[in-house]
Amino acid sequence: MSPNNYIYHEEAGLLPSAKGLCCRRISKAKLLGLLLCLGIALFLLTFSSPHYDVNQKDNSGTRRHILPKVTDYIDPANKVRPGSNNRLPNDIRNDIPIHKKTNLRQRLPQCLIIGVKKAGTGAMVQYLKMHPDVVIADGELNFFDYERNYQQGFEYYKKLMPPSYEGQITMEKTSNYFHNKDTEWRVYNMNSSMKMILLVREPIARTVSDYLQRKLKDKVTKELTPPFEELIIRQKNGRINEGYPGIRPSFYYKHMLRWLKYFPLSQIHIVDGDNLVQNPFEEVHAVEKFLGLPHFITQDRFVFSDQKGFYCMSIDGYNGTRQEQCLSRGKGRKHPDIDEGVMEMLTDLFRPLNQQFYKLIGRKFDW
Repeated sequence: MSPNNYIYHEEAGLLPSAKGLCCRRISKAKLLGLLLCLGIALFLLTFSSPHYDVNQKDNSGTRRHILPKVTDYIDPANKVRPGSNNRLPNDIRNDIPIHKKTNLRQRLPQCLIIGVKKAGTGAMVQYLKMHPDVVIADGELNFFDYERNYQQGFEYYKKLMPPSYEGQITMEKTSNYFHNKDTEWRVYNMNSSMKMILLVREPIARTVSDYLQRKLKDKVTKELTPPFEELIIRQKNGRINEGYPGIRPSFYYKHMLRWLKYFPLSQIHIVDGDNLVQNPFEEVHAVEKFLGLPHFITQDRFVFSDQKGFYCMSIDGYNGTRQEQCLSRGKGRKHPDIDEGVMEMLTDLFRPLNQQFYKLIGRKFDW
């Protein structure tokens, strides 16, 4: 068939045109319908996700908008990680918009929890995380007390911090800062206006707790770890071994003298670690005041657990609900019975040091 004949037959309707062939494959109406169905499916999948719950009302009738958190996917070291329950920064999970959600970036800390080890520092971190204006670095960074970390500089340190919004307080906790030398002047060198939180506890109980933690952490030789009495008493002269690593943090007076050479007492808030166990609301509320934070962590956030024997937290969940969250199983370990003679020696050792500490800080504890 010649080209002219082909055109003739096509125009006469005897041959299908290219346009006609395309229309027979799929019509415009079917194509639009298919695209519409696909769009509806994507819409439903997106808004039914547990990470995106829009316009849900809580018990008070307040609409909540829950989106994925930045740090569900990015850790302080800028590494991609799977979603987690670490809700930092505390931006959207609370109903009270205390801070402005602007200028999200990593910042150097404005407050440090410097110790004391085994005096409740871990519990304080968990309690303060309930406040929407506080973000706290994960774990203990040991920046100021480890030479190799400190030598990497403040920019390295800043990259270890969680991202925070303008108006939030960035914090870091390392419980060894207080009793390790050189830490105080290094902190001062970075920020002479740094605020610090120091938790203290009855020193003998703190020392025994330190011993237990050291023993349990040594998975290889914990069964061979000598009894507390053998480590705390020098075998040569029968006196207290003040060089034992587990007792050093308990010399509060000696360590505080170093810190007060660089910082005024007004920049160091002292928390009663024993009272933190019995009345966490009272101690946490005092920390809010010290940091200049709006009061947010109310008394109903603390729920006593008869099973665990200490207070758990009532934290914000999805859809306006509250969820109970307790500290790790390692908290509240039972202490072994200590020889009475050793207890008397420890009491005699700490009594004058405690009195000096009270005088230094202008506050007395029931030790």
